[in-house]
Amino acid sequence: MKISPLVSRPHHVHFYQNLIKELKEEGHEILLFHTGNELTRELLEPLGIDNKVFGRLIDRRVTKLVSSLYTKTSLLRGLKSFEPDLILSVNGLPPSPFNSLIDVPTVVFLDTEPHHMEEYLLFNYASNIVTPDCYHADVPKKKHLEHPSYHSLAYLHPNWFTPDKRVLKELDLEPKNYVVASFSKYIEKKIDLKRHPLRRRQIIDMVRDLGDHCKVFVDERSYVPSPLKDHCPDIHPSKYLDLLANAALVIGDHPVVSAEAGVLGTPWIYISNYSTFTLEDQELHYEIGSQVPTVEEGEELAEMILTGELELDVDKSRKKILRDKTDLTSWMLKLVKTLRSSYE
Repeated sequence: MKISPLVSRPHHVHFYQNLIKELKEEGHEILLFHTGNELTRELLEPLGIDNKVFGRLIDRRVTKLVSSLYTKTSLLRGLKSFEPDLILSVNGLPPSPFNSLIDVPTVVFLDTEPHHMEEYLLFNYASNIVTPDCYHADVPKKKHLEHPSYHSLAYLHPNWFTPDKRVLKELDLEPKNYVVASFSKYIEKKIDLKRHPLRRRQIIDMVRDLGDHCKVFVDERSYVPSPLKDHCPDIHPSKYLDLLANAALVIGDHPVVSAEAGVLGTPWIYISNYSTFTLEDQELHYEIGSQVPTVEEGEELAEMILTGELELDVDKSRKKILRDKTDLTSWMLKLVKTLRSSYE
């Protein structure tokens, strides 16, 4: 088969990387499409995955509608040129509503609840919609497939990932003796700031306060206030997964990084008024993390964990997660084989 994974966020590279490797070994031809984001390029570079950029060189002065149309038509041209037999996407369907122009089965792996318009396009134009079993929003039954896993277990399951402690030597660190703080781009873009519990000043103060207990690294892949630039580790972006695996704690409002920490056995504190199905599941059933609505509560809880006042059995939590959840990449490989038969 000719298969085209679509990448709209840098972490989607991790989601696909093992699947693509296995599909190529089985003789499938892969061409990955992405938006040209610099971080995405850095993550793709060492993997040797054939890829093509779509929707770049947009003038910032043009309207969102024009930008969206250009991006979709650019992707459409690339797909028509490659002529894939199957399209894979994560949490969205970039070519919709123009999918009928290429008439290719499209599978969307969904773990966040889409907005109303995205939901309309997704549910109408995707061939199949695949969700974790902890996903409890409505999905059209005829198109819905379900797996007992998390998206992060496509690349962080022990079958595919073993933490590399060389990154600790590079940074002169001891395991579980530092904190990783990660803040989403939404803060930087000032989207809905009135309802967001984090502010720039609060982020700076929180990182500096936690620095009284241990070393604090700020995730350079996401939002970093300029006074905290010196808290960013000098490592390749792909090494952050190794850094997360050996951290004492992950804190911030980045849901993907929090979910990654959880499956690695690292406790997380998610400071936000909005939750995700994955984080809800990890907090409720595995007690590996906590969502709090304010910075003050997040900092107080972090200090309790770092000082030992609150003891968490993270090894037990991780073992339970790995016992209950499946290796998602292996599950996806079986899905592709099944879809190939049904689409032929």
